[in-house]
Amino acid sequence: MGTSFLFNRVNLNGIPCIETASITENATSVTYNFNPSPAVSPRFSGIIAVRVDEVPTNTALPVSFNVPSIAGTTIALTLIGGTQATGADLEEGIHIVFYDRFNGILQLLV
Repeated sequence: MGTSFLFNRVNLNGIPCIETASITENATSVTYNFNPSPAVSPRFSGIIAVRVDEVPTNTALPVSFNVPSIAGTTIALTLIGGTQATGADLEEGIHIVFYDRFNGILQLLV
Protein backbone atom coordinates (compact mmCIF):
# COMPACT_ATOMS: atom_id res chain seq x y z
CA MET A 1 0.00 0.00 0.00
CA GLY A 2 1.24 3.47 -0.77
CA THR A 3 0.50 5.05 2.61
CA SER A 4 1.67 4.60 6.15
CA PHE A 5 -1.83 4.74 7.65
CA LEU A 6 -3.47 1.72 9.23
CA PHE A 7 -6.54 2.40 7.08
CA ASN A 8 -7.67 4.99 4.54
CA ARG A 9 -10.87 6.96 4.63
CA VAL A 10 -12.41 7.59 1.25
CA ASN A 11 -15.32 9.70 0.02
CA LEU A 12 -15.55 11.83 3.16
CA ASN A 13 -17.75 14.41 1.39
CA GLY A 14 -19.97 12.06 -0.58
CA ILE A 15 -19.54 10.22 -3.85
CA PRO A 16 -18.56 12.46 -6.76
CA CYS A 17 -20.45 12.06 -10.03
CA ILE A 18 -18.97 12.60 -13.48
CA GLU A 19 -20.41 12.03 -16.93
CA THR A 20 -18.93 11.39 -20.33
CA ALA A 21 -18.23 14.47 -22.44
CA SER A 22 -17.22 12.52 -25.54
CA ILE A 23 -15.83 9.22 -26.71
CA THR A 24 -12.75 8.70 -28.89
CA GLU A 25 -12.37 5.48 -30.87
CA ASN A 26 -9.44 4.37 -32.96
CA ALA A 27 -8.27 1.01 -34.31
CA THR A 28 -6.79 -0.13 -30.98
CA SER A 29 -8.75 1.47 -28.11
CA VAL A 30 -11.74 3.42 -26.85
CA THR A 31 -11.28 6.46 -24.61
CA TYR A 32 -14.12 8.02 -22.64
CA ASN A 33 -13.40 11.72 -22.11
CA PHE A 34 -14.66 13.62 -19.08
CA ASN A 35 -14.63 17.30 -18.19
CA PRO A 36 -12.47 18.29 -15.19
CA SER A 37 -14.43 18.01 -11.96
CA PRO A 38 -13.78 19.98 -8.76
CA ALA A 39 -15.05 16.95 -6.80
CA VAL A 40 -12.19 14.72 -8.01
CA SER A 41 -8.74 16.26 -7.65
CA PRO A 42 -5.26 14.76 -8.10
CA ARG A 43 -5.31 13.86 -4.37
CA PHE A 44 -8.62 12.00 -4.74
CA SER A 45 -8.98 8.28 -4.03
CA GLY A 46 -12.30 6.53 -3.75
CA ILE A 47 -15.59 5.68 -5.39
CA ILE A 48 -16.89 7.66 -8.36
CA ALA A 49 -20.34 7.44 -9.93
CA VAL A 50 -19.86 7.56 -13.71
CA ARG A 51 -22.66 8.33 -16.14
CA VAL A 52 -22.00 6.84 -19.57
CA ASP A 53 -24.09 8.51 -22.28
CA GLU A 54 -22.79 6.62 -25.32
CA VAL A 55 -21.21 3.29 -26.15
CA PRO A 56 -18.46 2.54 -28.68
CA THR A 57 -19.23 1.00 -32.04
CA ASN A 58 -16.48 -1.61 -31.57
CA THR A 59 -17.23 -3.20 -28.20
CA ALA A 60 -14.21 -5.54 -28.34
CA LEU A 61 -11.64 -2.74 -27.86
CA PRO A 62 -10.02 -1.97 -24.47
CA VAL A 63 -11.43 1.04 -22.59
CA SER A 64 -9.60 3.93 -20.94
CA PHE A 65 -10.90 6.99 -19.09
CA ASN A 66 -9.48 10.46 -19.59
CA VAL A 67 -10.38 12.39 -16.43
CA PRO A 68 -8.07 15.44 -16.40
CA SER A 69 -8.81 16.36 -12.80
CA ILE A 70 -7.68 13.07 -11.21
CA ALA A 71 -4.66 11.85 -13.09
CA GLY A 72 -3.93 14.35 -15.82
CA THR A 73 -3.60 11.41 -18.18
CA THR A 74 -5.58 8.52 -19.59
CA ILE A 75 -6.14 5.60 -17.19
CA ALA A 76 -6.96 2.05 -18.30
CA LEU A 77 -10.25 0.79 -16.89
CA THR A 78 -9.96 -2.65 -15.32
CA LEU A 79 -12.50 -5.19 -14.09
CA ILE A 80 -12.58 -6.61 -10.57
CA GLY A 81 -10.30 -9.50 -11.55
CA GLY A 82 -7.72 -7.03 -12.90
CA THR A 83 -8.33 -7.69 -16.60
CA GLN A 84 -8.73 -4.81 -19.02
CA ALA A 85 -12.34 -3.66 -19.50
CA THR A 86 -13.70 -3.55 -23.05
CA GLY A 87 -16.51 -1.59 -24.64
CA ALA A 88 -18.80 -4.56 -24.04
CA ASP A 89 -18.42 -4.04 -20.26
CA LEU A 90 -19.94 -0.54 -20.34
CA GLU A 91 -23.55 0.11 -21.21
CA GLU A 92 -25.32 3.45 -21.21
CA GLY A 93 -26.28 4.40 -17.67
CA ILE A 94 -24.66 4.81 -14.25
CA HIS A 95 -21.58 2.81 -13.26
CA ILE A 96 -19.56 2.73 -10.05
CA VAL A 97 -15.76 2.79 -10.34
CA PHE A 98 -13.00 2.90 -7.74
CA TYR A 99 -9.92 5.05 -8.29
CA ASP A 100 -6.81 4.09 -6.32
CA ARG A 101 -4.42 7.01 -6.76
CA PHE A 102 -1.65 5.29 -4.82
CA ASN A 103 -1.44 2.46 -7.36
CA GLY A 104 -2.92 4.23 -10.41
CA ILE A 105 -5.81 1.78 -10.74
CA LEU A 106 -9.28 2.61 -12.05
CA GLN A 107 -11.58 -0.37 -11.52
CA LEU A 108 -15.15 -0.94 -12.70
CA LEU A 109 -17.27 -2.21 -9.80
CA VAL A 110 -20.80 -2.04 -11.22
